[in-house]
Amino acid sequence: METDPERKPHPVLKDYYGDESNKRAFVDDLFDRTAPYYDRILRFGFLGTGQAYRRYSLKQSGLQPDMEVLDVATGTGPVAEEIRKITGDERITCVDPSRGMIDVARGKLNSRFIQGLAEDLPVASEQFDRVYMGYGLRHVRDLREAFAEYFRALKPGGRCMILEVSRPRTKRQMVMARFYFRDFIPFLSRVLTRDPDGHTLMRYFWETIDQCVPPEEIMETLESVGFEDVHREVQLGVFSAYMATRPA
Repeated sequence: METDPERKPHPVLKDYYGDESNKRAFVDDLFDRTAPYYDRILRFGFLGTGQAYRRYSLKQSGLQPDMEVLDVATGTGPVAEEIRKITGDERITCVDPSRGMIDVARGKLNSRFIQGLAEDLPVASEQFDRVYMGYGLRHVRDLREAFAEYFRALKPGGRCMILEVSRPRTKRQMVMARFYFRDFIPFLSRVLTRDPDGHTLMRYFWETIDQCVPPEEIMETLESVGFEDVHREVQLGVFSAYMATRPA
């Protein structure tokens, strides 16, 4: 019996971790080392606009008070913080593989934190009304495995929303994005942190954006695990919000 082929979010980036077997350790270690100043990079690098966009997207997903919510790849908690602002509730289940990132998030949120992977969520089936992932899709091992786990964790009728930065389609947008994400943000990160890891992290982010599979493949993979009403909303040509619903 044939099994479905793996769906990697991007090819192996040999300049960073050599081969696929080393990716998880590289990414986790990089996030652990940069966790203490990750929020500073987000705040100054994006001029505070990330908070407003996350809040807008969460509202678009139909987030309401009293919903059971799972935040995957929670990092230092930027999505979870906006969830709290909308719902007035800190009872959010937050999953992330990086202990360093979780430690920072714990200092800001009185939520439930679990160290774990998107592809093997340590949560019960049919537990959540909403599953969110903010800018972590490029770091998973396999898209289909992660999406199947989101489907499993959602209650029937529940929704999944994935925020991600997509590779621009037009030449002009590509020139602007390459300068901003590949050159400016890594430079600013090194200035802000005085640590080469900050530069490496943001440069790695750009490489994963540039090499990521196209939005059409992401949406097709969501459909392949059973999601319905799969669609994508785009802001400024690069900021994508993928939304999908588990059938009732």
